[in-house]
Amino acid sequence: MKKVIYIILLVFPVLAWSQAKEGKAAFIGYNGIYIYNLFKPASVQHPDGDVIGFKLDRKSSRETAWTTIQKFSSPSNYDELVKGYEKAKTKVFEYRQESAYGIDEVWPIYKKTFTYDSLSIYVTQQALAVAFNLLLVDTTANVADTYQYRVVQVKRDQTNGALYTSTPVSYAYKFPANKPKAKLRSLLGGINRLVFVAKATAEEPEGLLIKRKTEDGKFERVMPFYTIEKIKDSITYMVSDEDVSSEKLYQYTVTPVNRYGGGANSVSDTISANAIDQKLLIPKGLTAKADSLNNSITLNWGFLKPDYVSTVMIYRSEAYEDGYTYLSSSQTGVYVDKSVIPGKKYYYYLTITDKFGRPSERSTKVFGLVQNLSKPIAPQYVKVASSTGGNVLTWEDYSPATRGYRVYRTDQIEGKLVPASDFIYVDSKLEGKYSYTDTSSLIKAKGYAVRLENLSNVQSEFSKVVYVADKDKTILTPAIQDASTDQKYVYLFWKQPTSSTGVPSGYNLYRKIDDGKYEKLNKKMINGTKTSYRDSIVNMAAEIYYKLTAVNTNNVESEFSEEFQAKKSSQEVYPPSFLKSFVTNDKNSVALQWQPSQSKIKNYSIYRYARGEEPTVIAEVAGTTRSFIDKKYNKDKTNYYYIVANNDKGITSIKSNEAFVILNK
Repeated sequence: MKKVIYIILLVFPVLAWSQAKEGKAAFIGYNGIYIYNLFKPASVQHPDGDVIGFKLDRKSSRETAWTTIQKFSSPSNYDELVKGYEKAKTKVFEYRQESAYGIDEVWPIYKKTFTYDSLSIYVTQQALAVAFNLLLVDTTANVADTYQYRVVQVKRDQTNGALYTSTPVSYAYKFPANKPKAKLRSLLGGINRLVFVAKATAEEPEGLLIKRKTEDGKFERVMPFYTIEKIKDSITYMVSDEDVSSEKLYQYTVTPVNRYGGGANSVSDTISANAIDQKLLIPKGLTAKADSLNNSITLNWGFLKPDYVSTVMIYRSEAYEDGYTYLSSSQTGVYVDKSVIPGKKYYYYLTITDKFGRPSERSTKVFGLVQNLSKPIAPQYVKVASSTGGNVLTWEDYSPATRGYRVYRTDQIEGKLVPASDFIYVDSKLEGKYSYTDTSSLIKAKGYAVRLENLSNVQSEFSKVVYVADKDKTILTPAIQDASTDQKYVYLFWKQPTSSTGVPSGYNLYRKIDDGKYEKLNKKMINGTKTSYRDSIVNMAAEIYYKLTAVNTNNVESEFSEEFQAKKSSQEVYPPSFLKSFVTNDKNSVALQWQPSQSKIKNYSIYRYARGEEPTVIAEVAGTTRSFIDKKYNKDKTNYYYIVANNDKGITSIKSNEAFVILNK
């Protein structure tokens, strides 16, 4: 290891202090207060004039008298210096055996004159300075108090000679440094190398308190090699720790301090480091367990070094060799994949990112397969149309769990369905929209249905049977049955026409305003399952008329329905508001309540209907009425209600808000 000298700038000035003058001679240090002895060396054997020794006095801020805490002299022989040196090693902030000067190097120089001449480079090391009593360490001070020190010469007659007093010092002192930020961590040759940076302050740090923690311990001081470098307005702290094990995880902090280790305040970020073999981080014992009941696959695994793990990355593919993509992450030893499709086999492997951001090699691969034994939903939006090439059947299915389809046909209405196609496999390019053309001329097919099979080989029920319409026959003409209006819209209602010769595929709605021409309203055909339409009207004062046609699966349009005129909404009559409904306690009737119309009215018409049925008037009540009891409601369906207000001129309001009830059996 490279040697580095941590310099204590010892100055040997001409002593100019008097008993009444104080100087900066004491400093807060690591585990003690450090005091300079600025006098020339003196002992009984080698006095400085009539001075044969010294004493160190101390006074706290709560005391008025000085107390002598140490009497000492400069070392006068080799053994005395060795003894003092051994004690000093455990006292000082920094002692490094690999870079320390030995007594055998220093003693031959010192014994020539028993002065500090030619020793300045040696006593820059704290342990030697303490061994020569140039630097004194008080380890008995109370951290909660403030102290002053004085160093006093002792003459041969035991009277005091010259002395000097330090300025007050306290453990409350904090070294003025900014918090070091973690910048870099590297592992080279089994050495943990760490770099911290901070913005420089006026007073540059002269020491670094380094603490290290293992996963099973606490932060303790260590003394690795370090450097402090100021570049422009920033300070860089570099630490190289050789005393590490590849089996342990380490965490480090650094704190800038003065040359004696005092004033520790700005603790750095924590940097984690280790030199572990990355193969020890590979997840072990990876298993995959399929849960068909909950439609999931559970992955379990273990770690050889769990304390080193930061994140587990999970990858999945539908093929063993390739195609793996990132699925999710985990910080435990288990992950439940709930995004699986029943009937598909999934392959998994894991990698680990350790606490230093390094990825491990991948784990072994495992697979899981979930089965779904429940019946899937049959294909939707099944339609059939005749063409010169045959009957074309179309349907839609967007389930990712579908394996394929089979088309069935019948030669009579509600007849037996028999297979018409081979198995048709799912094709992702079709984006869920499929077709099949029946070119068979052996039978005269009338109806078709589709059945799907999922990836677990479970078949659905048959889809809705659709029938081929005769091109020479049109379907029944629909009839508009009712309409209502408000200030913006006309609401049209009709009943779906059905017959064995054709089933409506959709509707076209036509409108005429005043004496104009009929124009088709819908840009796209209205779905055949609908029986209502909302028409937006700009001029409600106009005369508005409608006609409706039905369209079969061959796009053959029926005759026009009879002309229907929409009644204008009168702004003079307002409907009741805040209509509410609820089932009575005995569940034998429905109670309705509302707030009155803001118009002068004669009575209210109360309407009731169920889905698929036309609204009917169930009662007319006086205009002063605010409630109604319906004892004849349909207990097997959801009942919907609305109210219309009528004035004495026969003008009606638009519908009130709707209310509904569901009987809880």
